[in-house]
Amino acid sequence: MRLWLMIPALIAATLNARAPGAEQVDFLIDATLPVRDTELPYTLDLNLTAAAPTRIGVGALLDLREMQKMVPERLADNAIVDNCGLQVRLDDLSFKAKDATIDLDGAVTVTIFECSRTGDRDFQRGEEKRAIAANMSTEATVELRDNCAFFKLIDLTLTAPDAQREQLLEDDTLESVKELMLAAVDLVLNDTPLCPELPAELASLDPVYDKGGPREIGDGGLGVFLDGSVDISPSTILDILTVLQQQDLIPGRP
Repeated sequence: MRLWLMIPALIAATLNARAPGAEQVDFLIDATLPVRDTELPYTLDLNLTAAAPTRIGVGALLDLREMQKMVPERLADNAIVDNCGLQVRLDDLSFKAKDATIDLDGAVTVTIFECSRTGDRDFQRGEEKRAIAANMSTEATVELRDNCAFFKLIDLTLTAPDAQREQLLEDDTLESVKELMLAAVDLVLNDTPLCPELPAELASLDPVYDKGGPREIGDGGLGVFLDGSVDISPSTILDILTVLQQQDLIPGRP
């Protein structure tokens, strides 16, 4: 058997992975995503398959269900937008995967303040003018950039009680708040991409992902898939063989 076809099986031996056959291997990796002052856990299910004489196919499924449980609690009562004349506080949030999209629903409190200029670039928040309870719904997708998965909101809908709706439409408040919220969330999401890292034994594989998106796991569980390949160069093969030799899984040099 050619050496490149043996590599998935050899990797399986190194990492105690599940090896369905000599030309396919998959294994689980526990990882975390750092977000500000905390780390959110997820699981990476990596699958390697023989694809071509000089390439191995790579399929990565990021299981984010633990993160899905933790994020709403961490974000509750946090301000999404907080400037001189406006504060948007997130009161509640839930999200779930649905086929190839992510549905998000929540509740926000929009508080509008008096805002007066105190200098050329300085403003001071004054008294509260009114507070509005609104419902939020949106969809998110995943964009693949630089081998990382970035979440992106497709659009956002805000609805308010009928008693306040007419005044809000006159002031165009909901539309302004929506645009500010989208901009603020996009900044956070762009700063927290999912870039799956391989363990040391596989780091030299350096997979290149060319396709990715959301994927539902079970009933509404949030997942992200990435598909790509690995170029099996002579140096990559030597790196893997060196690891195997260091762990006494194959004989060393004579």
